[in-house]
Formats: sequence, structure tokens, C-alpha cells
Amino acid sequence: MPADFEQLLSQRNLQATRDLIEGLGQRFQAWRNARVGLKGALLYVLPSPLALTAVIELAKGQWDVALASAGAFVAIFFGARLNREAIREAILAPSTRYTLPPRIPLKWQAAALVSAGTSLAAWAVVEHGLIASALFGLMALGGFHLAYGLAPVRRHAHVNPAVAADTRLSQALARAERRILVIEAVAETIGNAELAERLTRIAGQARGVLDMIAQRPGELFRARKFLSVYLEGAERVASRYVKTHRIARSRVLEQNFRNVLDEIETVFERQRALLMEHDVADLDIQIHVLRKRMDSEGIV
Repeated sequence: MPADFEQLLSQRNLQATRDLIEGLGQRFQAWRNARVGLKGALLYVLPSPLALTAVIELAKGQWDVALASAGAFVAIFFGARLNREAIREAILAPSTRYTLPPRIPLKWQAAALVSAGTSLAAWAVVEHGLIASALFGLMALGGFHLAYGLAPVRRHAHVNPAVAADTRLSQALARAERRILVIEAVAETIGNAELAERLTRIAGQARGVLDMIAQRPGELFRARKFLSVYLEGAERVASRYVKTHRIARSRVLEQNFRNVLDEIETVFERQRALLMEHDVADLDIQIHVLRKRMDSEGIV
């Protein structure tokens, strides 16, 4: 093997190692800065013996016990997932203006699944009686309340009554705000200070547009394409990038993403000005240009 080739290969390996260390450091810092962190993560671990029991009983040919174990595991696991969503919802509640919580609070849904899974495991797997199994379920419900709390989630009092009264307007603003929340969540976990700052800035700009529409509902018709194309595209690009970035760090992909964010920020500012000037024709043209740019970068 030529010496020059060996030297080039060594340099590439060294650079790859540096990129890996840098990426791990940034992700660790992002995890430290994340508002949710490991809250509620233990609930994912607790039902793991049920999954192992399901496999063992299936190998023994005990289909009923295997199915019961699997069902209990799935119930508790999805309860843990809903609990994490509820924790994040509670953290984001002060910053949401148009998104109302579900009629049945997520924590109550999570607690019900955990309680049902515990009762099922006690009855069908451990073979306790119905009354004892129900008591185990109630104990699990009480433990969940002590650990995470089951206080009722109140609908946000700061939601503009005029917006809430207009179903079409409130739904459009809530849908747009959910996309903004996804972009903000990506900014927390992306593990790159520069890109996180840009995503946060974009989310702030988008919130400004929502406030403008809430104050002037007549702008909703002119902004419908802008909100759907811009926010949906930005959300899709950010979500897919952070998923790909976790699997493989690529400087090319990172630069493409940076280019798209530059374009989104620039076009967004222009679109907001055009919305205020009611220039719908120019707005549609700029949206079309943004869509083509996002597709050409190879991220979406």
C-alpha cells in the first residue's frame, strides 16, 4: 500500500474520530440543557421483566400467560410514553398560547394504562385473585400519583377568547403552534449550538406571525399557504435532520441543513412583510421558491 494512501487514510480516520468525539460532546450538552431530561424514564424500565416473561412463557408453550405478560408490558410501556409527553406538555404550557390540552389529561391516561397493566400482570402472570389484582392496580395508581402527580390540567386562561370563539381560526393557530413546538424540541436536542440558535430564532419568528394573525384574523386566508408550507416544511426538515444526524454525522448534510435554514429565515422575513402588505401574488411565488430550495438540498 503506498505511503501517501496510508497517510490519507490515517488522516481521515483521525478526522472521523474527532467528529465522533465532538458530536458526542454536543449531544451530551444538549441532553443537559433539555428541559425534560430523564424525567419519567424509569417507568420505561420497570415493566422490562414482563417482556422477558412473555418470551420465556412463549417458549414453554404457555400462550395465555405469554399474551398476558406482553399485554401488561405494552400497557405500562405506552403509559410511560404518555407520561413523558405529559411532562413535556406541562413544561411547555406557559409558552403555549393557542394549543389547548386534551379533554382527558395525558397523565390520567398514562396512570390508567400503568394501573391496568399492573392489574393484568398480577392476575394473569402472578396468578393473584381479582380483588388482590385490583388492589395492586390501585397501588400502582397511587404510586404514579406520588411520583408524577395527577393534578388536573387546566385550560390556559391566557388564550384569547376571541380566538377560542372562532373554531376555524383556533384550529389553524393550534396546528401551526404544534409545528413550532416540534421545531423548538429539535433545537433542544440537536446538539449543535449554532443550529439550535437558528431553529429557536425561526420558531420565534413563526410565533410572531401567529400573534399577527390572532390580532388580525382576516390575515388567515392570506397566510394559509405560508403557514402550512413554511411551518410544515421547516418541521419536516428539522425532524428528519435530527434523526439522520443521530445515526451518522455528515458535514455535507450539516452544511445543506445550514443552507436551508438560511433560506427559511430570509424568506420568512420577506413573507411576513408581504403578508402585512397583502401582496398575495408575490407571497405565492416566494413560497414556491422556498419549497424548491428545500427539496434541492437533499434533506427532505
